[in-house]
Amino acid sequence: MRKKARVSRNKEGHHGLNSNDFISRMPDDVLITILSRLPLKEAVSTSNLSTRWRYVWCQTYCLDFDANEKLDKIAVDSKVRVVERPKYINWVNRVTRQHKGPTIDDLRICFDLDKSSKGAIDKWVEFAVSKRVQKLELDLLENGEMLRQTPRNYVFPIKVFDRSLGLTVKRHSLTFPKTLGKDMEIRSLKFLFLKCVNVSEDTIAKLLVNCPALQQLSIHGSGDLVNVKISGKSLVLKYFEIVFCFGVKSIEIADSNLESFSYLGPGITIKLNNLPRLEEISIGEGYSGFENNVFGQISCCISHLQILTLDIYRPEENIKFLSFPQLPKLKQLILKVGAWDDDSLLEFTSLAKACPKLQRFVMQLIWMSPAKRRRKIRQVAKHPHKHLQLVEIVGYYGRTSDIELAVYFIENANSLQKIIIDPRYQVLERTPIGNDQLRKEKAARSCAKKQLEPRTPQGVELVIL
Repeated sequence: MRKKARVSRNKEGHHGLNSNDFISRMPDDVLITILSRLPLKEAVSTSNLSTRWRYVWCQTYCLDFDANEKLDKIAVDSKVRVVERPKYINWVNRVTRQHKGPTIDDLRICFDLDKSSKGAIDKWVEFAVSKRVQKLELDLLENGEMLRQTPRNYVFPIKVFDRSLGLTVKRHSLTFPKTLGKDMEIRSLKFLFLKCVNVSEDTIAKLLVNCPALQQLSIHGSGDLVNVKISGKSLVLKYFEIVFCFGVKSIEIADSNLESFSYLGPGITIKLNNLPRLEEISIGEGYSGFENNVFGQISCCISHLQILTLDIYRPEENIKFLSFPQLPKLKQLILKVGAWDDDSLLEFTSLAKACPKLQRFVMQLIWMSPAKRRRKIRQVAKHPHKHLQLVEIVGYYGRTSDIELAVYFIENANSLQKIIIDPRYQVLERTPIGNDQLRKEKAARSCAKKQLEPRTPQGVELVIL
């Protein structure tokens, strides 16, 4: 009979160690750092290894409650939500009750939850604040991928962040540091991501006041925002994003150190003023993407802009008549474009021509009607792109419009080093891809190889994903 490994007590006073188990002999802080890099369920499972490991996971710095497999099932059959939602809530409650560490770096909630789960979500936010969280993410998208009707959204509990009201934290069997007081600012929070969470202008104002370290604020699908204003050199906010908040009428940002701004939604009034560090903008207004004079709205930072992303769901036929301003320092141009009826994409090269320092060009095609048309390949006047090194075409389908665009850059980018062709279908990530679509992607890869390999000059790397 095999002898059982002897349980002994080592110099550090740890029980249950095998003499050859060097990992278990590491200091707690090293083990906690290792476990913090594992998926949460794997970190928790280490409690079964030995008595030495039983409670180590309880001090992990990162609590990422990822439930991708369950969300994939809900995306296919929404009825599964009724069963899986209570399981998810119980899982988060169980882990937060057992957590013993004084702080956490990250708390990520990612599940289909709405205002009916307010009590549980409130407790999790309070838990995060009590643990001096640095990064808080509430991703509550319906089916894990879609916005829901905003009246059903969870409402962000600003009372937790409002020092004037005090922190009305109930213990709920959780352990809270004694330092929490009604005059305490939430100095630890640096990153806040909210999806399908209702916040108001007043909420944003209080967050910026009571979270003096806040660097990044991202809001998707909120129903309570109308007129958003951000200003003040004292703010450390660097990244600000508003996506599909359909009640928003205006956004005004002035006199701040903001470095990146993103807006996607209906055409609104956008006023940007005195933003010397703003070097990255992602914007798409309305179906055309150019509603409300987009370039006029961002004119204050055009001279120093380095990265620009434009969402253009339905390109207008008159895009050829639009005049684009010079973007003298732009290095990256990303265009997300609805692909309709094999319409030519060459008109977008006029945007690239307005960027003399351009180094990276990305065209992401969203197939709306990926039909191929037989027509001759168009060409436009040559224009040297002296600094362009990387071209990416995502959603390449082998249409005439696709090859036209690729050939244009092959012929005009003198410093081109790499072309990346990605034929994968650009749809909601949880939507199952059928066999028919997989066959189309395989055919697109074959087309790309046949169309572009003979045209790609020596020294340029062609990558087909």
